Amino acid sequence: MISGLKNFLISLFLLSLILAVTGILLFKLAFPEWYFPFFPFLVLIFLIVNSGFIILFFRFLGRSNNVFIRGFMISTGIKLVMYLILILAYVLTTPKSAIPFSVTVSLLYIAYTAFDLYVMLSMLRRKKEKKSMSNQLSN
Repeated sequence: MISGLKNFLISLFLLSLILAVTGILLFKLAFPEWYFPFFPFLVLIFLIVNSGFIILFFRFLGRSNNVFIRGFMISTGIKLVMYLILILAYVLTTPKSAIPFSVTVSLLYIAYTAFDLYVMLSMLRRKKEKKSMSNQLSN
């Protein structure tokens, strides 16, 4: 496995676990009327999709910064469209819980996008450190 990828995937899993437990507790204790049974699967979908994109980020890491950033922006757009399609499909099939579902997807999207930004910036920082270390060794 690519160096550092395992740590980011474990961190993503822990984030998903925290969000799932927090969400279930909030739904059960504070907003029981807003709970929808699809919630645990929603967190799982976000985990799977973001795991795939983190692996993709690591593949872009060997390329130039412009290619890496362009790949990140394209992947963010693709994820946004995927999640909008998911919201549309759920809302059309289950209109009764449309608002709680849409709010939940929005909050999960913000949390996972913040994590993706953290991963991207960490990767770029590591790449820059490796580059400066190799430049120092060659001098």
